[in-house]
Amino acid sequence: MKKTTTHNERSGSIERRQFIKAGTMLGLGSFLIPQSLFGRSPLAPEVAGDCLPTTDDILGPFYLAGAPNTTMVAAADEPGDRLFISGTVLSNDCSTPIPGALVEVWQANNSALYSTAPGLELRGSMTTDENGQYAFETIMPAPYLNGAQYRPRHIHYKVSRPGFPTLVTQLYFEGDEFIAADPWASQPDAAERIIPLNPIGGDQNEGVFDIVLDGFVGIKPNRYGDDGYMMPTYPNPSADLTSIHFNVFRNAQVKVVITNLDGRELVTLVDKQMSQGRFTTQWNGSDASANACAAGTYLATLIVAGKVILSQRVLRQ
Repeated sequence: MKKTTTHNERSGSIERRQFIKAGTMLGLGSFLIPQSLFGRSPLAPEVAGDCLPTTDDILGPFYLAGAPNTTMVAAADEPGDRLFISGTVLSNDCSTPIPGALVEVWQANNSALYSTAPGLELRGSMTTDENGQYAFETIMPAPYLNGAQYRPRHIHYKVSRPGFPTLVTQLYFEGDEFIAADPWASQPDAAERIIPLNPIGGDQNEGVFDIVLDGFVGIKPNRYGDDGYMMPTYPNPSADLTSIHFNVFRNAQVKVVITNLDGRELVTLVDKQMSQGRFTTQWNGSDASANACAAGTYLATLIVAGKVILSQRVLRQ
């Protein structure tokens, strides 16, 4: 049975579309975003506290610089179910908004294809307003075959602001049948990037995706120091690959090494000059001679400019 769209649903759609069009004409940072566009955030200030920054994900092969400055990521006549995404970009205390952050998004269309033509369809960039908020209108991307496995529906994000490591990540959606088998969406640290969608009438849905960047705005110091930081390794324990996420806060020589509990170095995973940003490396459980290490406890250590920043215990099964 076809669903009848109510007056309230139509009004909500009009309000959202008016906001999106205003953002396209004026630039998102130049006006206040109506609070009615935003759902209750799990990171709202009244419940904010110590938290972890939003985790990264693969860039993928379809990123193109120079996306149009628009909040109408999908044109009004783009085939597919309409989707409204909004959120707030926050400092790593989960309460201080980050104004002026550049949010770039790109995605597949309703036929599971990415645009690489000069028109750059289904790509957009926008700047967070004075409250750290952003929003855009698009369509629901289609899943697509990647080798022998379908990638779940997802939207790519690249979020950058001077003074913060650039975040490259992906947004996924609850109930997607392909998440469980996807090597990226199924990772434990992707759970906070799988959001529910709320129907708002007809073939339209909305969702809220808040983003936490490392560091603080203004004079407030970075609670992780000035050099870098290492996020928890996963999976841990592991019998296969262990992913090691780390942040670099300034241009420096960076090393990531695996040692035993006595401090003897087994293998160097990273050893090079690196710029500010967030990075991921992996350990396959072998030493520098490609010999498998015995089951037990090891240490993954991040070293920036010759200074040991942090060591994480890694359990091998």
